[in-house]
Amino acid sequence: MEMDTQMTVHDAMTSSVITIDPDTSIAQAAAIMTQKSIGSLIIKSNSEPEGLVTESDIISKVVSKDIQASKMTVEEIMTKNLINIDPGSDLNEAARIMAKNNIRRLPVVNNGVLVGILTSTDVMTVSPELTEILVENARMENQINYSSNEKSVPGACEVCGNYVEYLDEVDGKYLCEECKDELEGE
Repeated sequence: MEMDTQMTVHDAMTSSVITIDPDTSIAQAAAIMTQKSIGSLIIKSNSEPEGLVTESDIISKVVSKDIQASKMTVEEIMTKNLINIDPGSDLNEAARIMAKNNIRRLPVVNNGVLVGILTSTDVMTVSPELTEILVENARMENQINYSSNEKSVPGACEVCGNYVEYLDEVDGKYLCEECKDELEGE
């Protein structure tokens, strides 16, 4: 017996989001992340998020270049033009957005106001069955990056949702052989 589990982003998101101003130094941002044991901060000066800075950003854009963290602001290294999601959106859709855009954090915005953040960890915690979407995206990225001449990759079909060892890309979607045949009218 299969249950319909219509979980929403609101069900899984973290509502207590730590935010900082764009003019916060990278050193201060790193200290906040360390103190709060978190891997990212949302940057905002109004109600809507303007950017996101992660531990990885700090390492790759500051530390690896031997730049003094107290002399730069998060605005200089933050990821801008964030993809966000509404709290009422379906959790399946959020997982697909994260996988498609190769991101692990989605700001949750309701009527222009930041109300939470959804991470891939949140998705996996509340809905383990969606883990497959996120894991398969990582596998597909590796397959595409390391064997670009091979078109078939393992994963969940974007039409029927079944996991198969070989998906083919058809019009920007990854499909199993059966759905591909139906689409092509065989």
